[in-house]
Amino acid sequence: MSDYVTTQSDDVSEMPAATQRARPIDGVADFWNRIDAAEHVSLFLDFDGTLAPFHEDRLQAFPLPGTVEAIKAIDAEDWVSVAIVSGRPISEILLLLGDIGTTIVGAHGYEVHRPGGVRHVITILPEQATVLDAAYIEALELFEPARVERKAASVAAHFRGLDPLATSEIQQELERRWRAASVSDVMEYRPFNGGLELRAAGRTKGTAIEELLALAPKGSLPIYIGDDDTDEDAFAVLEGHGIGIKVGPQDAVTKASARVPDCESVRQLLIDWPHRRRG
Repeated sequence: MSDYVTTQSDDVSEMPAATQRARPIDGVADFWNRIDAAEHVSLFLDFDGTLAPFHEDRLQAFPLPGTVEAIKAIDAEDWVSVAIVSGRPISEILLLLGDIGTTIVGAHGYEVHRPGGVRHVITILPEQATVLDAAYIEALELFEPARVERKAASVAAHFRGLDPLATSEIQQELERRWRAASVSDVMEYRPFNGGLELRAAGRTKGTAIEELLALAPKGSLPIYIGDDDTDEDAFAVLEGHGIGIKVGPQDAVTKASARVPDCESVRQLLIDWPHRRRG
């Protein structure tokens, strides 16, 4: 069930602002009041599990209908700036979301795509590249190539759709190897929803958000919506002065101050955002 509800109709876009009614988001009862009171809002959105439901084929994980249009409508307001912050490569975000004119951060902060198509990739250290090259070969020894992804600053192995019992031993073997590779301070092992990842240490989604906030208007209210363990870095940055919204079950441990249950709840929140502000 969505945290966001309307009266009389499910099509929020066709309703006058005065007829709309929203329940408080779990954990932040004054969520809409804080948005209305802010001179500027910096809205950061994760992709997988937030804007788009998970899919066994990661290149088929498209956003829910209406999500893209809602983001464009929000970003068109002069009091809001929107950025997509994902662990995916930017090329995949552009494929699935399209170039919607917002800033897109990919590869956990190692890739940045600015409106207008300007893209910047942060170079990792040579020793980090060497470890990742070896980790990529290790993963290919255990999994088919379609399930192993070499990104700008990490290697990911995707398990979604595999039989957990049939593949538990090789998953555990890869985890053992990658944990061993992350004992130094230049590498970091992080599981994610549907797989494992070995990353170059030094940058996270939280790092990227700190940099984007430094460019935002002074006093901007930061809001981050995400579902994964990797989003906890972003939630930690916002603690005390922003709003982190965790997408997922109520019992999930998180640094976020608020919760919504699923992608549909995020979609409804985004669709109704401009109407609430006008109201």
